[in-house]
Amino acid sequence: MARAISRRHLLVLAGAGLAAAAIPASLPWFEQERTSLADELVSMLADPGSAATIGRQWLASIERGGNASVYAQKIAKRLRAHGWRPGDEPEKMHAAIAARVRHEFAHDDVVEISGWQIARTDAELCALAAASLGAAPSEPEQMQQG
Repeated sequence: MARAISRRHLLVLAGAGLAAAAIPASLPWFEQERTSLADELVSMLADPGSAATIGRQWLASIERGGNASVYAQKIAKRLRAHGWRPGDEPEKMHAAIAARVRHEFAHDDVVEISGWQIARTDAELCALAAASLGAAPSEPEQMQQG
């Protein structure tokens, strides 16, 4: 049985977008042609491991597997509506994610994970992290770690 997500993990996720914006521009960003879209999106997370834990929990609750490419394309499409394009500066991605999350909360486009309501894009970023890190939601030993 899956463990409930702690308040700490959800707060880390909720603040990931804001915290990531404060990270110095000296982060090791890959060249656009050497980086997949999924890698680019996951690289902006302050704590991809914790995000993956939340993603696995959400994927298990909705009984779906995680396909990194599908989630990456969905997220990128939403972020493009807020002015971001793959390869843009990290600050532009953070601004687009923040705008998208505000939009989703304003339009009640949220998902429930262990009783918490989070924006759909945040949930899909977590699912993307889980898929990218190779952790399937059906692996009980992975669900109990973290």
